[in-house]
Amino acid sequence: MLKEDKNYVRICECMEIRGTLKRIQKSGLGDLFETCTFENYKAVEPWQIKIKSKAEKFLNDSDKNWFYIGGQVGSGKTHICTAIVVKLLNQGKGSRYMLWRDEVVRLKSLIMNKEEYFKAINPLKISKVLYIDDFFKTEKGKEPTTSEINIAFEILNYRYINNDLITIISSEKSIDDLLYIDEATGSRIYERTKKYCTYVKQDRKKNYRLTGF
Repeated sequence: MLKEDKNYVRICECMEIRGTLKRIQKSGLGDLFETCTFENYKAVEPWQIKIKSKAEKFLNDSDKNWFYIGGQVGSGKTHICTAIVVKLLNQGKGSRYMLWRDEVVRLKSLIMNKEEYFKAINPLKISKVLYIDDFFKTEKGKEPTTSEINIAFEILNYRYINNDLITIISSEKSIDDLLYIDEATGSRIYERTKKYCTYVKQDRKKNYRLTGF
């Protein structure tokens, strides 16, 4: 008795690569994909080695949740966070990049239009991986406005409640700064990033744009 012929469908390697590239472009990190890698992150000084080690441990932690790095301008915060996101994208995890200062302006402009506001903010809330770059970045001498704080809380509280969502944040602010701005938001970030929270002390010598380290 002959067995019935069976057809099997398998996604080829080229399809997987194309899928990854699409996710990268959709995330908003396309321009940084090739340069901001772990291989290109120069870890020479002890503080740099610590940052890279913590990022690698985060990736290998099955219970990874949130990653936070704050502090000195030009110290490689965006680089290391992008490197993490690219690794997660390559693992097939849908990711989004949010440049805080630009995106929050757009969201504020939509607040009065509930439908458009929902369309804009919901993808940031539900994305498997969300990277917020330059969190709470404002003009010099100014604090985040009430509406900006409310938007931050809406996004991060949703992700805080949904434990399977991975959140990565870079900022010039320390955790103490965040707690001062808004304790509800800051404490959620602190709780989720205890294991993977780094602050680079303010020191112009750590600005690679000036020193080229």
